[in-house]
Amino acid sequence: MIARLVLGLAVLAVLVAATLPGVASEAVALFRTGVAALRGVGHGLLTVEDGFVTAMAVTAVTVPLPALVAAAGRGSSAVTGWRASAWAAVACVLVVSIRAAQGGTPGRTWASGIVACAVGVLLGALVLAALRTRAVAPTPRSRRLATTLLVLYGLGVLVVGYWGSPVDAGAHPVILRVLDLVHRVGVPAWFGYGALEFSANVLFFVPLGLLVVLRLGTRAWWVGCVAGLVVSSAIEIGQALFLPARFASFDDVLANTSGAVIGALLGVVVLGVVAMGTTKPRRSAAGR
Repeated sequence: MIARLVLGLAVLAVLVAATLPGVASEAVALFRTGVAALRGVGHGLLTVEDGFVTAMAVTAVTVPLPALVAAAGRGSSAVTGWRASAWAAVACVLVVSIRAAQGGTPGRTWASGIVACAVGVLLGALVLAALRTRAVAPTPRSRRLATTLLVLYGLGVLVVGYWGSPVDAGAHPVILRVLDLVHRVGVPAWFGYGALEFSANVLFFVPLGLLVVLRLGTRAWWVGCVAGLVVSSAIEIGQALFLPARFASFDDVLANTSGAVIGALLGVVVLGVVAMGTTKPRRSAAGR
């Protein structure tokens, strides 16, 4: 009932934004005011491109949709995970299309919105799959493998995190040229250097959450999330205190922690799939 109520309110909000002139624009203006206030805190908080901040907000709003659709369809109208994700994707396309039609650059707005929603639906499908995975203990093999990889990964994190200068300093001009090329082929303009760096930090910490869950089991998924926060905070504090050529940033902590959360959810799903593969029903003696 709660899921249906939330979905109903969301539909009502979309209808209001679509029918009443200026509502969507006022909401966007209010959001930008909030972002500006957060940036005023300083210390590298939300220093990425404005469009990328908006895209992150759209993605964050979209992530719960598959789980809400699945929860709302329980009972006689129960839906599978992929169907819930598909319905969420359809809803996103409709909402983005309405928003794009209200703007002055509908094509650009539609493409940006679809990219942000696609990431959100994919992450939402991962969340839903993790929620539907039963508790699974790690296998001895996964423990050994995860332990070895965690040691190697930890060494890599120490090298990258405490290097005397930014690891991508020498590649900066090349990265800018590559970004210019990808913008020409349709990648949204808001995906600039700051967005690329943020995304790379997310991906860099995905293995941490994944390996922690493979080592400890699905019940310890939250340990993988906390590990991302703790390790990232330690790196940023170390950079601020001992590495003047490095710039400590709240954005890095946010990105790294997000990556660890994604990795932890992925670890839950992986262990669940492995457990299903190892518990196939055996043929009874009478049926042999």
